[in-house]
Amino acid sequence: MTEAAHQIQGFWPMTKHYRQRLVAVIALSFLSFTSPLLLIRNAAAENLRASKANPKEIASLIEKLKTNDERELDAAIEKLGKIGEPAIPALIEALQDENLQVRQSAAKVLEKIDVPAIPALVKALKDSDVRVRRRAAAVLETISDRWYQWYQYGTPSEAKAAVPQLIPLLKNSDADVRSSAASVLGSMRAEAKTAVPQLILLLKDSVLLKDSDAEVRSSAAFALGRIGAEAKAAVPQLIPLLIPLLKDSDANVRSSTASALGIIGAEAKTAVPQLIPLLQDSDANVRSSTAYALGSIGAEFKTAVPQLIPLLQDSDANVRSSTTSALGSIGAEAKAAVPQLIPLLIPLLQDSDANVRSSTASALGIIGAKAKTAVPQLILLLKDSDANVRSTTAYALGRIGAESKAAVPQLIPLLKDSDLTVRYGAASALGSIGAESKTAVSQLIPLLKDSDSNVRSSTADALVNIALSLQEKAKMLTSQELNQAVSNLESALKIVAEPKADFSRSTIANLRVYLNVLKAEQNAKLFKLIGQNQWVTAAIIYLIFFPSLWFAILRLRPLWLLRINDALKPYEFKLPETLGGAPVRIRDLTFFSFFLYRPRVLDAWVWAHIKTVREQFFQNPTVKSRATYIPVAFELDDKKVPQLRGEDLQSIFTKKRFCLLIWGEGGIGKTSIACQIADRAMAADKTKRLCKHLMIPILIEELESEFLAAKHPFLEAISGQLKSISNHPTPIDRELLQHLLQQRRILVITDHFSEMAEATQKEINPNSPDFPVNALVVTSRLDSTMRNVPKTTIHPLRIEGSELSAFMEKYLDKLGKLNLFNGSQFHYVCGDLAKLLEEIRIQGRSTTVLFAKLYADVLIAKMEGVKDQYLPQNIPDLMLEYLKQLNRDVAEHKLTNRTVYEDAQLLAWECLKLTCHQCAICLKFTKCRTTPQLSRRKTPPHPNEPSQPREYPLCT
Repeated sequence: MTEAAHQIQGFWPMTKHYRQRLVAVIALSFLSFTSPLLLIRNAAAENLRASKANPKEIASLIEKLKTNDERELDAAIEKLGKIGEPAIPALIEALQDENLQVRQSAAKVLEKIDVPAIPALVKALKDSDVRVRRRAAAVLETISDRWYQWYQYGTPSEAKAAVPQLIPLLKNSDADVRSSAASVLGSMRAEAKTAVPQLILLLKDSVLLKDSDAEVRSSAAFALGRIGAEAKAAVPQLIPLLIPLLKDSDANVRSSTASALGIIGAEAKTAVPQLIPLLQDSDANVRSSTAYALGSIGAEFKTAVPQLIPLLQDSDANVRSSTTSALGSIGAEAKAAVPQLIPLLIPLLQDSDANVRSSTASALGIIGAKAKTAVPQLILLLKDSDANVRSTTAYALGRIGAESKAAVPQLIPLLKDSDLTVRYGAASALGSIGAESKTAVSQLIPLLKDSDSNVRSSTADALVNIALSLQEKAKMLTSQELNQAVSNLESALKIVAEPKADFSRSTIANLRVYLNVLKAEQNAKLFKLIGQNQWVTAAIIYLIFFPSLWFAILRLRPLWLLRINDALKPYEFKLPETLGGAPVRIRDLTFFSFFLYRPRVLDAWVWAHIKTVREQFFQNPTVKSRATYIPVAFELDDKKVPQLRGEDLQSIFTKKRFCLLIWGEGGIGKTSIACQIADRAMAADKTKRLCKHLMIPILIEELESEFLAAKHPFLEAISGQLKSISNHPTPIDRELLQHLLQQRRILVITDHFSEMAEATQKEINPNSPDFPVNALVVTSRLDSTMRNVPKTTIHPLRIEGSELSAFMEKYLDKLGKLNLFNGSQFHYVCGDLAKLLEEIRIQGRSTTVLFAKLYADVLIAKMEGVKDQYLPQNIPDLMLEYLKQLNRDVAEHKLTNRTVYEDAQLLAWECLKLTCHQCAICLKFTKCRTTPQLSRRKTPPHPNEPSQPREYPLCT
């Protein structure tokens, strides 16, 4: 029998058969940790399946092994494997089925069942049917090999127990039984050392030595080799028995014997003279096994090199592969042979066979740094289409070490290879190359979270190796390289040290130690740089310290900047006249001014005062009298809007500078809308605000005489109002005020602009270059106000007769007085005013919000029984009260209320006299050449008004 894979001093040549073992080795750690859990889980699962299995189901599944449907066949094999032990007797019986597919499938299932099937398989070795014996032996060998190669726990106890039953079978008269027993014992390795004497007898016995069945000799020789590699005490007596078999007439026996000697290794050195001739054997398997054996025995036998070299050109790929491995192994130990070996190996890197390319790369890797001349050719193989070649090449470059630094750029892409062995090999290689792989550290970090545990472990080891190498060369690294290395390794350490990560404590500790050394060197370089460039350092500290300090305060305590500003103000000086005499401010030298009036600072100032501002603003008599607001329709830039909504104004308030004109006749509700806008500007709810930030509303109704005398009267008035409304103990800093106005943190509302004095109007000119306000709302009775100023206009609309009832109901409800009227009373009182408005509507007119509110207030007073001599008692009195309200806000050329009343009466008489018929009342008044009496009740004079009547024409 030929060994499936040859082990050469811890390295496996990458032939077609060896790749499986490489994958097995890579998965070794994971399986070694998890296999106990798997065994427990399997045992529990088997018990459960055993309880559920029944003979009919098993028989049905065995029958399905004959199907030609691959899916159905696979499903049957899978189900039988899950059933486990209860299915074993039926499966053993199936091994002698006439149908080859059934026999093969039954063997597969038994392999799946694994250890529990061993006792039945040992028993099957004695079966009279040769097919059963052979299949049982093959399955036993597979199970034993699996445990040895994958689980590394040695032979399972069930197999150990089978050794005493297998030994007698070595003397069985049936050659198949002897061969199978020898193969199975060989697969158990050291656990079968008690079988060595019987195996030796098998070879010693003169009869059996001439056994016509070469398979028996081959199996016995190979088994002894396997057991001898583990049981060293048996080696001295094994070698003399194996050497004669190298001349056996059967090629399989020669090949198996050579493999057995190779497995024994250096202890088989006495067999070298007999092995060398086999390098020219006519059988390719013999040549391959012999090359493998010489490589395993070691470098002392470099005398075999001349005979090995021709095999590099052998027509058989396995021979070439084994030869390259052998030469690599010998070259690693025999340094004198290296110079002549490398030129011979390099051409094979381009061999048409992937196994040869892989084995050659491995051989060069075993030679190590001496093979540096092969690096350019090895780099080309990193792009090979065969994953085994790529992974082995990466391994080889890693073994060559720092001399492979040119391969780093080509190794980095392999970190994302779909094949886990390639990722594993690339990470390991980069770690072996060391500091020269520093550019790959950032690409290695993601592999710490790879789905495969072995790749993660290899990556962590690679990072530790790179960190160690960087530590040793830290003084030669540039500051940029050192900073990058520290940054990347800190990121790696963070992942490795996570509680859920599965990295060893030593890996974490080593990485942390090497990182700390690099950090220490980083600090040392920095201090050295500072010492060498003190002035530059001072300048950098100056440029970094102050901006960083102010920025930190800006983020954490923005209002502190205003206090610091007050403290720094006195520290200002002028340069000498020889230097220009320019003023110098400490605030500018320390970059403080750049941070002082940032939006964050202004917002903090507004936020600190907004609560007081809200309270004071709503206590203002003008605002307080308009606290009850009922939405009315208005025109926004000639577009009719049913009621005031924040969304309609947000586009205006987001502009860097805006002017909003609210115009319309007296009593139309202009000031009420302005107050509503102010309320929204102060809203705590961001969704209701007119812009993202809060605004403080300042209501200017007239500029007092003391302000008009100032250099900037309008600004002084705003400053005074802001101090008052915010309860600020000192006048507002002029710079702060200007920035609040410029950055729209203050909303200035100029009420009844058209009624203001001309001098006041001149001060409120947005077109002036010195005008400080960027957020301005103006109310006026004239649409021509701010004629040349870019603006948005709001024009409140009058209330139509049809809208009166709804308005009155909302107004009364908001006052909480709607309950004073029952349904019929409410519609009756509304009807009286509606009739009047209907007459007005016929004349193309309507009424205002103020008039409707006055009417409602009169009704409320009447219903509540309030008696007030100044309260209107009828419609004419109501009209006069309305006129008084309109006259209230006139600032310049203002008439007294009595004069306004008398003028209104005169106008009323002029409107009535053409249609008025004389009556007793009229005749009574003809004797009086004073004011015509249009009402039976005399209106009481207004306080502080003259009581002398004016002369009017007689009523005719």
